[in-house]
Amino acid sequence: MRKIFTYLIKFLTSLRYYFSNRPPTPLASQAMCQRGGCFSQTYNKSPTTYHQQIQLLKSRSLIIADENQAIEFLKKIHYYRLSAYFIPFQYPKNSDQKDIFKNHTTFEDIVNLYCFDFELKEFLFIYLGKLECSLRAKISYYHSHHFEAFGYLDRNNFKNIKSKNKRYKTLFDEVQGKIKQETSRASDEPYVKHMQKTYKSPNLPIWTMVETISFGTLSKLFKILHTQEKKKIIDEYNISVDTSVFENWVEQFSILRNKVAHYSRIWNYIFKTKKGFDYPKNPIASLDSSINKQRIFFALSILAFILKDSSIKIGLQTLLDKYPTIPTKAMGIP
Repeated sequence: MRKIFTYLIKFLTSLRYYFSNRPPTPLASQAMCQRGGCFSQTYNKSPTTYHQQIQLLKSRSLIIADENQAIEFLKKIHYYRLSAYFIPFQYPKNSDQKDIFKNHTTFEDIVNLYCFDFELKEFLFIYLGKLECSLRAKISYYHSHHFEAFGYLDRNNFKNIKSKNKRYKTLFDEVQGKIKQETSRASDEPYVKHMQKTYKSPNLPIWTMVETISFGTLSKLFKILHTQEKKKIIDEYNISVDTSVFENWVEQFSILRNKVAHYSRIWNYIFKTKKGFDYPKNPIASLDSSINKQRIFFALSILAFILKDSSIKIGLQTLLDKYPTIPTKAMGIP
């Protein structure tokens, strides 16, 4: 009996080794390709040198006065990132001159647009930061006064909203999952260590917790607050808008903040919702309802409206004056 058992073990081991080392069948290989497992077989572009990139641009009618200077720029900002800024200067993709630059376009024109967009992101980051910090303060203040320091852990203290994420049943569950992840990520922060060591609890009071979560999670936390809490927070900004409109604004700003933090292209960004930022039911003098609500100019207008900060308008005008050739229509500026 022992011999049979030993033989069986050896047989199963050899069988396992055979299948684990056997090359995939054609059908298996095809399935892997369909899942993106053999991307190299369908993508056949090879990396190019800086010199080749310059020659490619010149072959597409781009004027490059100083090739060495252009190469130095490409060493700092790689070709693929910069290529997004080619588009306004090229003929339409559906034309017979696809990828060709329009007459008299220079490398400096593209660099100029890139630098404008970079400074626009730096400008935006300041004011998005002001909004984000104020929201953290207001949410923690009102929610803790309604439900105490750990009331955010109780689903009964929030609206019951279905999550769009299939991993979670409700938005509350999603927010709790994000809080655990992001609190754990911040576990080396001195203030988190202090709280957990002093009070022997993995959970943080809400005024500490809100400092560990992302703007995206904060926006979802705001969304599930009860209406009365939301109204008190909105009133703190001395503005009169519906809670659903402010929800939309906070969500859009969290998306924008993420793009800014990752240095994505902003100047002509189109917010991906059907209509972008919601417009309040009651007209607001400082918010022109005819402006494209999916473009960055309307986002800046809302920031100025919420924060009551005239320096946003002044700063934007200063930036536009510095770069007078920027195609502002793509920003949504009338």
